[in-house]
Amino acid sequence: MKVTIPRKIKMLTHTYDIVFDNRELAASSCIGLTRFLHQKIILSKGVEPDSELNQIFLHEILHTIERHFGMKLDDMDIDRLAEGLAVFLFDNLGIEFDWEAYENGDIT
Repeated sequence: MKVTIPRKIKMLTHTYDIVFDNRELAASSCIGLTRFLHQKIILSKGVEPDSELNQIFLHEILHTIERHFGMKLDDMDIDRLAEGLAVFLFDNLGIEFDWEAYENGDIT
């Protein structure tokens, strides 16, 4: 089942924009970043394959969960949880993230 990635997600009362911005990421030397103050999840454009982009996206989503639910996890814990969630969603449930609709502007 294909799931279109939205341009915004809601975590409790906070709405995060999901954007691709390689320039902002370059300043932080990373390929994914969550800016809590600005409520943005920033992803690197051009990441291949999609499985890597999916992993980065799930990693950043888990950071929003960690923050807003008062959890204390280090970045490696977040990586392991993101990988486990990816295995469950993609390998067991047959879910596939549809990045093409996002990139083509087919969603709001």
